[in-house]
Amino acid sequence: MFKGVIERKEKFSNFNQKTEFLLAFDIPTPERYFKKKINLLLKSCGAKMVQRSLWKSDNLKELIRIAILIKNVGGKARVLEEKLIFE
Repeated sequence: MFKGVIERKEKFSNFNQKTEFLLAFDIPTPERYFKKKINLLLKSCGAKMVQRSLWKSDNLKELIRIAILIKNVGGKARVLEEKLIFE
């Protein structure tokens, strides 16, 4: 059933794309105003919202800076490199 798919070698078209990064975060409930501020910072640096607390951008330095701000108020933040394997 999958013989032709497995044997066929295709070139991946995403090798020449820019590296993008994801910021996943969780801000404590009492810091709601801070979450709005973070969302505005992310929008202003050109990041795109993937889900409520998951944003995508090619600006690694800015994502790390924002992650540090989140951690400074007691939140959790991770910056991940996006790597598409199959689409």
